Amino acid sequence: MSALSRKNLTRVAVILLGLTLFQYFSNGEITWHRQVLATLTGDDGADPGWRHAADKLEEAGAAREGIPLPRFDISGRIVRVADGDTVSLLDGDNKQHRIRLFGIDAPELDQPHGDRAREALAAMVSGRRLGVVVVETDDYGRLVGTLYADGGNINLAMVQQGHAWWYQHFARHERPLEAAQRDAVEARRGLWAGSDPVPPWDWRRQQRLNNNR
Repeated sequence: MSALSRKNLTRVAVILLGLTLFQYFSNGEITWHRQVLATLTGDDGADPGWRHAADKLEEAGAAREGIPLPRFDISGRIVRVADGDTVSLLDGDNKQHRIRLFGIDAPELDQPHGDRAREALAAMVSGRRLGVVVVETDDYGRLVGTLYADGGNINLAMVQQGHAWWYQHFARHERPLEAAQRDAVEARRGLWAGSDPVPPWDWRRQQRLNNNR
C-alpha cells in the first residue's frame, strides 16, 4: 500500500472516530452507520440534526479524544423562557437569539401541562451558561438547535422528565429522544400522568380549525 493510500485511510478513520465520539457524547447513541446504510439503500430522508452532524465531520474528526461536547455555535445566558420549547438567549456580544429546541415539542401554554413545561425548562436553564448547537433557522426566524448546560442535553432532559414530546416528524432519526419518551411514558412522568395527553401539533391543528369556523 502506498504512503498516500495509508494517509487517506488514516484520515477516514480519524473522521469516523470523530463522528462516533460526536454522536455518543451528544446523544448517548451512535447512529451514523445506520444513516450510511439508509443512504446506500436509497432510504435517505436524513433529518436536519443528521445533516448538521455531517457538516461537523471535519471538526469532530480533528477533535481530541476525551472532549465530551461539540463546539457550540452560540453561547450565553437565557433571558426569557417563552414556553417549554422556546427560549431567548443573550450572547457575549449582547445580541439576543430566539431558540427553538430541536427535536422536541412541548405543550402549548393553553394546553394541560403547558405552564408546567415552561416552569420545568426555566428551572433547567436558570442561572446557567448555555451552549447551543444550531441545526437550522425556521420559518419564523428562530434558530433551531440543541441546548447544553453543564454537559447536559436540555432537549433530551425535557423529554426524559415528561415535559415534552419527541417531535418525530422533524427528528425521526433521534433515537435518544425516542427512548427518553418511551421511558417517560412507561413511568407516567410529567404530562404522561394525564389520562389522554394531546400532542401539541394536534392541539394547534384543532385550534386552527376552531378559529376558521
